Amino acid sequence: MPAITICLSPGFQRSVIIDTLTLGEVNRLANVFVDVAGKGVNVCRVLHRLSIPAFCLAQGGSNADELMSLAQVEGMDLRLMPSTGRLRTCTSIVETSMAAGRRVTELVEPSSPVDESCVDAMTGAVRALLPTATALVIAGSMAPGYPSGYQARLASMAREREVPVLLDIQGAALEETITSRPALVKVNLAEFVATFLADRLSGGEHSGVLAEPVLSSTVANAVAEVSRRYVTSFVLTRGAQSIVLARQGELRIVQVPLLAADETVNTIGCGDAFLAGMLAKLLAAGNSLAWESMPLDALERAIGFAIACAQSNARTARPGFLEDSFASSI
Repeated sequence: MPAITICLSPGFQRSVIIDTLTLGEVNRLANVFVDVAGKGVNVCRVLHRLSIPAFCLAQGGSNADELMSLAQVEGMDLRLMPSTGRLRTCTSIVETSMAAGRRVTELVEPSSPVDESCVDAMTGAVRALLPTATALVIAGSMAPGYPSGYQARLASMAREREVPVLLDIQGAALEETITSRPALVKVNLAEFVATFLADRLSGGEHSGVLAEPVLSSTVANAVAEVSRRYVTSFVLTRGAQSIVLARQGELRIVQVPLLAADETVNTIGCGDAFLAGMLAKLLAAGNSLAWESMPLDALERAIGFAIACAQSNARTARPGFLEDSFASSI
């Protein structure tokens, strides 16, 4: 029985590798990779590489054949709903020089609108496939054309079928969808704060109180308070800092092993690799797992494996990939 990942903003990821980017000058690239992309796609790719049965549902477009060809080369099960828009290309400029700080610059194109018939096809596909699904992952943003509350609708469909839902979304979409009682919400701390605590806390992933190495009591107490409102588990990543696990007011801090600066190539897609690794570990625990009441110790073990997957992704140039040498120990 497979896991289903939902990607409502798929496209191409063009990763260009260069020693150092010099603005305003001709820059010659060391290498170029073009891959299928999108958060739900990345989660599916990593699950596939961990030998977990999974497929990804997304929309196609006028250039969908090229996307499908790339997925087939990888052996990934990508299922596209017909749509007339053109699938976007996003570009990562990966600087490999330590002198440049191994920067990664993202150029993100807007998604083309989807047709109403595409929305209907996506809804029908999810409804038909849920009875045999082990989990439903909803990750990333929605292209224009999907109706407001659509991710919440998909989550409710899964809930009715008693299929556990894992979310990696933020803002209004998360506020709407969390009422469907997902099994787990994985976002970074800054996204969590922007969604639930914007009136009380400020700062970003790399600045202010949220980026401090040690989580402050003010932030911890606010996270615990929010977690009491919902019947779900929150896993809040903090980049290279510790991870916050929260459920029903209880908090645990999971330390992240240090990844040396010269090991880090590209951190884009690490969150997707993390989510896939965590899901893989939880699914390996067996179908009898009670998602809403699973021991926090089980979640901590899953987080440990998820960290290993995320760090393997960080050592690669391509978002949503694991190293060829990565040894799965699910």
